[in-house]
Amino acid sequence: MKVSEYTSFDIIQKFRYTFDTYWNMSEFVTFDGTDVEDVKRLSRALSCEGYTSTTEASFFDLKAFTYQQEILDALQIEREVHGSYKNLVVAATGTGKTMVAAFDFKQFYKLNPNARLLFLAHRKEILEQSIASFRGVLRDANFGELWVGGLTPSINDHVFASIQTLNSSGNYKGLNVDHFDYIVLDETHHGTADSYQRITNYFKPMILLGLTATPERMDGKSILADFNDRIAYEIRLAQAIEQNLLCPFHYFGVTDTSNINDVKWESGRYVTRDLSVTYIADHARNRAILNAVDKYVSDISTVKGIRFCVDQNHAKHMADVFNKAGIACESLDANSSKEQRSTIQKRLKLGEIKFIFVVDLYNEGVDLPFVNTVLFLRPTESATVFIQQLGRGLRLDEGKEVLTVLDFIGQAHKEYDYRMKFQKLVGRTNHSINDEIEHGFSSVPRNCFIQLERYAKEYVLRNIKEGMTNTRKLKQMALAFRSNSGLDLTVRNFLKHYDLDAQELYKYATLTELTTDGFVVDERSILSRANNFKLVFSRL
Repeated sequence: MKVSEYTSFDIIQKFRYTFDTYWNMSEFVTFDGTDVEDVKRLSRALSCEGYTSTTEASFFDLKAFTYQQEILDALQIEREVHGSYKNLVVAATGTGKTMVAAFDFKQFYKLNPNARLLFLAHRKEILEQSIASFRGVLRDANFGELWVGGLTPSINDHVFASIQTLNSSGNYKGLNVDHFDYIVLDETHHGTADSYQRITNYFKPMILLGLTATPERMDGKSILADFNDRIAYEIRLAQAIEQNLLCPFHYFGVTDTSNINDVKWESGRYVTRDLSVTYIADHARNRAILNAVDKYVSDISTVKGIRFCVDQNHAKHMADVFNKAGIACESLDANSSKEQRSTIQKRLKLGEIKFIFVVDLYNEGVDLPFVNTVLFLRPTESATVFIQQLGRGLRLDEGKEVLTVLDFIGQAHKEYDYRMKFQKLVGRTNHSINDEIEHGFSSVPRNCFIQLERYAKEYVLRNIKEGMTNTRKLKQMALAFRSNSGLDLTVRNFLKHYDLDAQELYKYATLTELTTDGFVVDERSILSRANNFKLVFSRL
């Protein structure tokens, strides 16, 4: 519609006055399209309104943050100085790993304008967000095609594909092994799975870039072999908080008195249905959860929280418990529609509800910076999943000073690993986790806080002690040793850092088993720590 000031002076004046009124209102802020944070805020606002276009940031000249540029520089050094073109970047959830990949590919693309890209992830939501990031950085609204959920690329030049789709009927075999010049493997901690290995072993790109927040796996397998046994750059959770890239946390370990000793444990985890039935039937636990919220949450009116549950039934049950207690809540699961998720997320942001009880959602691929409270209402067997879920509340947001975390800690199965969880929270430290727990977690990141209730503390310490008799856990500890301690992985350092006795260690793991997990063997330290040589070497 065309409006002329000459014929419709009053309408144009109304436009002018209305614009000036809005321009001078404090509710509005100036938008800078070259500022990454401004672009993110716009994207989040549009998302909350149900806008799902993947091209909204395509025409802004985005630039890397200082810390992201450090990662890009480190990648260049790895390639140009060390000749390593298989690079692993370990960066905490919320620090913009995908943007780093986009900026890195942009540099490569300038030098290789015909370069073909494959971006691999395991969820459609991650792929949609990733293609939007690449389009924004490259300033090309038409860049890339999705290969997931019935969507098939027509050109195969710049493909954002799910690992499941590529594996289906051997789709990847329809492409030459050197078809892609640059491959990004997102959430690389999945990389040792057969589905990933088939893809990474097949293709021979010029550059392979792995991205993950947590390279340590629960099964003890190392992902480093795919990246020349080295990490190109690393910024863990504690470092990111120290650098003000993420929000500080106040963590409360609440005693969980629910008896789950009879809940079945299979394949390294509790059987979901049995655990859910036990929790739902435990009315005392429900009251304890309500009491803990009342005790540790300073102002329920300001809460915007997520609660991680066992399954769909447990999530709905807990939402019902809280609604009956006068605390407005909703529940969501993987079967909830996009519209339902968007509506409920918007209600949480506006303060219409206080919590969303979720299952199989929000582990990754979603940005909810307004979340200021996280509750773990079930044991999280994977340290990776724990950090991903925690990360839902660690995003920086205007007016948010700290993330409140309530973790309900009970008497766990002997295979369950509390030690790794607290190692992730504390970060690199010269002390053993036992020492940290006993002396009040003196090594937590700046402005962070960890407190364990009396029996929760006892449960954790007992679990850690039992874990020292578990070969699988010892292997996990060996894999994570360098990043946790900053020391070379020698037997002497390993024993000292974890406060272990050599005799006790060698009851459960032979020297051969340990060396296969990356130990620099120092026989002298073993001999000096062992009182009984026969005991140490009887199993070699």
